[in-house]
Amino acid sequence: MDLQEIAARRQTVLEQAGAILAQSEISGEDHQKAKDLLDEGKKLFERAEQMKEVKALGEQLATDMASAKAAQKQAGPEASKSFPSWESFLEAVWHAQHKNNMIQRADPRLVWFDEKHEVKDMAEGVGATGGFLVPPEFRAQIYGVMGEGAIVRPRASIVRMNARQVTFPVVNQTGTTAAQPHWFGGLLVYHAEEAAEKTESDVSWRQFTLTANKIIGYTRASDELVSDSAISLGDFLAGPFGFAGAFTWQEDYDFLQGTGVGMAQGILTAPATITVARQSVATPVQYTDLINMLVKFLPTGRGVWCISQSVLAYLLGMSGPTGSASYLWGSAVNGVPNTLLGMPVQITEKLPAAGTAGDVLLADWRYYIIGDRQAWTVETTQYDRWKYDQTSWRAVHRVDGRPWLSTYLTLQDGSTTISPFVILGAKST
Repeated sequence: MDLQEIAARRQTVLEQAGAILAQSEISGEDHQKAKDLLDEGKKLFERAEQMKEVKALGEQLATDMASAKAAQKQAGPEASKSFPSWESFLEAVWHAQHKNNMIQRADPRLVWFDEKHEVKDMAEGVGATGGFLVPPEFRAQIYGVMGEGAIVRPRASIVRMNARQVTFPVVNQTGTTAAQPHWFGGLLVYHAEEAAEKTESDVSWRQFTLTANKIIGYTRASDELVSDSAISLGDFLAGPFGFAGAFTWQEDYDFLQGTGVGMAQGILTAPATITVARQSVATPVQYTDLINMLVKFLPTGRGVWCISQSVLAYLLGMSGPTGSASYLWGSAVNGVPNTLLGMPVQITEKLPAAGTAGDVLLADWRYYIIGDRQAWTVETTQYDRWKYDQTSWRAVHRVDGRPWLSTYLTLQDGSTTISPFVILGAKST
C-alpha cells in the first residue's frame, strides 16, 4: 500500500472502532473487536510515518548527490585526485595562500579546516583559526616520524577522537575497603548455599574525558628559498629537526610534566601517581630508592624506567647488595646498558634535574591514554613578515593525554597502595 491507501484504510478502521464504542451496550466480543481495530490503526500510523521518513531521506539523498555532482563538475577532474607526495601538498598550500591570497583559485584537492565550523568551503577564505587539513595518506607519515625517539606515544594507548571532547565510562577502582578486591569497581563474588538468598553487588563507574588541546609549530623561510622550490621545505618540515621533531618533543614533555590545564596531564603531577620518599640527602639516588619504587609499582611486568640525564652518573656508579654495579645493569661491556632491575631504561632531558621530584620514573604506559584529534593542519602566509622577504609556515596538532586511573589502587589488605606510575620524591634538605 502507498501512503494514500494506508490513510484510507486507517480512516476506515478508526470509524469502525468508533461505531462499536458508541453503542449503548458493548459485549466482551465487541470490546475485543474494537481493540483489534485500534491496534490496526496504530500499526497503520507507524507504517505511514516510516514511509514518510524513507521518502524524506530519499529526497535528501537525491539532493546531496546532485550537489556533489555539481561540486565535482565545477572543481573539475583534478579534485578527485590525491597528492602524490607530502612535498606536493606543501607546494599546493603555498600557492593557495600566495597568489594574491585568492583562495578561490586554490588547488581543489585542498580542504580547509576551521576549529569552530569544522570543514569549510574553500571560497569562505582563510583566517587565524584554521588551516589546510593534512591528507590522511600523509598523517601516517607524520605520526611515523613522531614516534621515533618518543617515550610515551609508542607505548601508550591511543584513542582516535572524532570530536574536540570525548567522554566515556570506565570502572571506578578507587575503593579502599579491606578484604575486597578493587580491580572490578565494586563487583564482588560470594559463596552461597543452594537455594539461599544471593548477595547483590553493583559495578561503580566514573567518567573519563579527553579534550583536544592545540600544539602549534611556527617557522619562517626566506622568499628566495620558497620561490626557488617550495617543495624543498618538505623534508625539513616533516623531519626530525622540523615540525615533526618539535611536536614529538613537546608531546613527550607534556605527557611527563604537563599541568593538565590547556595541555595534557603529565604523569609527575597526576593524582594516580605514587611518590616514594627519597632515602638519602647526600646521594640523589640509591639502590634502596629503586627497591621502594618497585614495591609500589603495579606488578604488570611491562614497566619502563624513565631517568633524567642528570641522574645517569649516579646510576652507573651504584652498587647493589652484592657490591656489583652489573647486578643492576646487566652486562655493561658493550656500552651503556639499557635495563635496570630487569626493566628497560629511557634516558631523557624531559624530566627534572637530579634530586628533584620526578627525576626517576617507573611507568607502565599502557595505562596512559592519548587522544588524537584527527585534524593536522598546515598553512602559510607571506604577509606577517613581508618587509623582511620571509614566508611563515604554521602547523597545528590537537591532542590530549592523561592516566586512565583517577587515583592509585588500594589492595585487598586495605592499606597497601600501588600504581602503574611511581616517581621518586624530592631530596630533603
